[in-house]
Amino acid sequence: MSRVRSTLDTVSKAVSGTHTQLLSKISRLKPKEQKQLLASVESTPQQHSDLVPVSDKAGRAAPITPPSSKKSLGQYLSYSAPTVQAFVGNYIAPLVPKFRVGESKSTAMEEKKPEAVMVKPTESPISREQSAAEEKAKKLLLQREKIIARVSVDNRTRALVQALHRASDVRVYISRVEDLSYHLLEFPETRGVAVKEKVIPCLLRLEQANDPGLRAAVREALALVGYHKPVKGRGIRILSIDGGGLRGVLALQTLQKLEALTGKPIHELFDYICGVSTGAVIGFMLGVIQIPVKECDDLYRRLGSDVFKQNVILGTVKMGWSHAFYDSEAWENILKSKVGSHILVETSRNPDCPKVAAVSTIVNQGLPLKAHVFRNYNLLPGVRSHYLGGCQYQLWQAIRATSAAPGYFQEFKLGNDLHQDGGLLINNPTALAIHECKCLWPDTPLECVVSLGTGRIETTGKTSATYTSLKTKLANVISSATDTEEVHAMLDAFLPPDTYFRFNPFVNEEVPMDESRLEKLNLLQAEGLRYLERNEEKLRKVARLLTREKSSVQRATEWARLRADMYNGLSSKL
Repeated sequence: MSRVRSTLDTVSKAVSGTHTQLLSKISRLKPKEQKQLLASVESTPQQHSDLVPVSDKAGRAAPITPPSSKKSLGQYLSYSAPTVQAFVGNYIAPLVPKFRVGESKSTAMEEKKPEAVMVKPTESPISREQSAAEEKAKKLLLQREKIIARVSVDNRTRALVQALHRASDVRVYISRVEDLSYHLLEFPETRGVAVKEKVIPCLLRLEQANDPGLRAAVREALALVGYHKPVKGRGIRILSIDGGGLRGVLALQTLQKLEALTGKPIHELFDYICGVSTGAVIGFMLGVIQIPVKECDDLYRRLGSDVFKQNVILGTVKMGWSHAFYDSEAWENILKSKVGSHILVETSRNPDCPKVAAVSTIVNQGLPLKAHVFRNYNLLPGVRSHYLGGCQYQLWQAIRATSAAPGYFQEFKLGNDLHQDGGLLINNPTALAIHECKCLWPDTPLECVVSLGTGRIETTGKTSATYTSLKTKLANVISSATDTEEVHAMLDAFLPPDTYFRFNPFVNEEVPMDESRLEKLNLLQAEGLRYLERNEEKLRKVARLLTREKSSVQRATEWARLRADMYNGLSSKL
């Protein structure tokens, strides 16, 4: 310890003299300088009392010894730690300009933003051209994809037809015919390719086989292609039934009378059956399900009592939020159980099934409203109907769409279309049925056209000569839109004589289409019977026309045409 002290004394003497010499130096200083120096001496630790800071030496008036160029140990011991303010001043302050520079840059960017916004309108023509070019490129790409898809679909059609030509076993034939039918059902536009590949002669030859399953599959495929056998009578026999709810019992009465006069069921008397709303229900029951008219009348009454049965309060509430007084879901369930879920074109498997059609109105494709025909057939390639439609729908869907009367049942969504009652547009579908038959059998004349109404009433009351109420105006609009007698007047004038027959009895009072009371229906039937008695001779003439047999010349002509189609096909005609 003494060695360390002696070392420190030696060092301090070498630097600034002994302690007594330091005191003598202080006495010669000014009072202010003395206080500063004493304060610095007192602030130093006791063991370092002999050391003098270098900063005090600089404050002397007359230095005695020259200052050392080297740093003394006292400088290190007397060094005061920098304060927080000094740290902030030395390190943070230099950074502030940098932050300010960043702020100025962001400010400059913000100032440049309005300029960029102002530049955009000048660049808009270029952007428009680019967007137009991109749009055109997308359209071209989409068109190319469609072409590729169309080519692949056509190639698939050719492959299916060629595979049908190569088959040799009955089971293989059935499988390949059904594959072709599924393909044509999904892509009906490819039937032209199938016809060019000679599919009709192949199918007609297969229809001569003894296997009933193969023959049924062939009949469906022929209906999808658009090939149809000649009519069974001398000419085309058409049955058209108007809409009208439960007033359809009047049409059933007329059909029951015709069935009694001819001794044949309705589906054998007509080649084409078309109906709207309740007329479509009757047409499908008689033509597709092939129920006898008497049973159909009983079933029709039961359906009416089940469907048109609703609490008034509940029906009014439903009318407010669904625009339908009756339960549409219950009606759908009844149709599924009674009519079935078979595809329309599948009915062509039955050789005794006539061509049937149901008419609805599409209400979501703008104005004017468009009629839609639910068919159980297709037309030949190149033959286009005036009316939209198809054969890919289920039986119950067709009835549900054509019977969606506004206010009674909800509109029916099928794909992208909303269907309502066909009577909104065509309540008497006779002209539509004639048009469709001319597309099916263009070279065959009309033999007999039977049009059945569901009752009519003539009002004799007069209104004001200068004013009509809103209720009267709306009633006139509805009456003109659903009028059936104007179509009758035109057809009666233009069709050949003894070809067109209309049965539509007068009724004493207006009967609503949802009338299900038994006494009202019996009263309606009584008026219908009196009407048929007055038109007995007219009914007998219709029965004679419907049962006329083909002549021998006509049979020979049809046989020769069938043989030509079996071995030559229709490609030369298309």
